[in-house]
Amino acid sequence: MKIAVAAVKGGVGKTTSTFCLAAVLSRMGKRVLCIDLDSQADLSAAFRCECDASNPNIGEVLNSSRREQRSLMKKAVVSIEGWADLITPGSQLDHYEKEVEKGIGSDQRLRDALDAISSEYDFILLDTPKGDGLLTRNALVACDQVVVPVQMEWLAVKNLPRLLQKISEIADRLNPDVVVSTFVPFQLRRTSFSKRSYQDLCNWDATPHLPFQQAPIWVAPPVNDLTLYAELSEAGVPIYEYPGVEDKHIEPFQKLADYLEQQRCASLEVSHAR
Repeated sequence: MKIAVAAVKGGVGKTTSTFCLAAVLSRMGKRVLCIDLDSQADLSAAFRCECDASNPNIGEVLNSSRREQRSLMKKAVVSIEGWADLITPGSQLDHYEKEVEKGIGSDQRLRDALDAISSEYDFILLDTPKGDGLLTRNALVACDQVVVPVQMEWLAVKNLPRLLQKISEIADRLNPDVVVSTFVPFQLRRTSFSKRSYQDLCNWDATPHLPFQQAPIWVAPPVNDLTLYAELSEAGVPIYEYPGVEDKHIEPFQKLADYLEQQRCASLEVSHAR
């Protein structure tokens, strides 16, 4: 299953969600590949990998011809021992993004590239940059499901329609099977304002913005606003190995992983039935 972790706004927990989800899924025995699509390479740094650790990097893969992508994609994978695999963005990702946008089928390059390796993994997690630019669109075209971290502040629900509108357009034209599966409430504070934002998210009706989608969006258990989660990326260790981590800190990501695994198994059953 290919999952895009996406949000229009930056700093809402996309990379942390991807990092922690990868750790939990890997611990469950799942084969996991993470692809860092952000030129800032925060996910790569969390994995203790240099931005150019992949050779070729994802920018070079996307800018290559479709005939070359199959072999290049396999070469790009960096194995993180005892954890997940990773493809890094490369220090010239912004340059390659501009080059890809000039070409034919620019929104579909990642989907074509993933055809070469998708069968080798249970989960492919796509960590997207903020906004709805080319790399985010590529992730949305390539993925099966979208997980949306939502920061618990007054702009939480306000920013969602823009992303959902983009996903709806992509579903209409390029990826009719894409599903927005999960909202992940992030940075929940012990304030009435933050709690009200959480309730607003739980009560919000996204249906008008996703006319193609019949399945409801699951609101995952909230991730509290803790320094611990920020420290994980700096330390470069899985959440279940970090000193001071308790079960309650892992629980939101464990429940998210369990839910996504249920979704994956259900999709496999449908595929086999066909």
